[in-house]
Amino acid sequence: MPVVQDTLYLLTPGYDVDGHGPHFCADCATVEGFLVYYPQLAGRFAVERIGFPRPRPELVPLLGDDHQGCPVLILAASSAADADLPVQTVNGQRFIDEPKAILRYLGRKHGVGTPS
Repeated sequence: MPVVQDTLYLLTPGYDVDGHGPHFCADCATVEGFLVYYPQLAGRFAVERIGFPRPRPELVPLLGDDHQGCPVLILAASSAADADLPVQTVNGQRFIDEPKAILRYLGRKHGVGTPS
């Protein structure tokens, strides 16, 4: 079933990898920083913070085993993305999984800054 609003998935920081940690995802931290820069974006799209271990039950049903990486923005069925953005489609879901492209999409759509 297509998502009804754009949904951004980020990894929750502080996870362990092979008994070492705590760690954080640098790409997710970049996106988190964008959200802090533009607090007016709160509530304009869904943000889900999920755990590090795979399989990631929040993403596998939507994007399959091969697309569990974060950050990832799953686009709502009604959302349009500019042709220059790397939008992929799996299981009928359109998504962007490149951090700068996610920020470009969100910045353009919501009228805030975009990365240079």
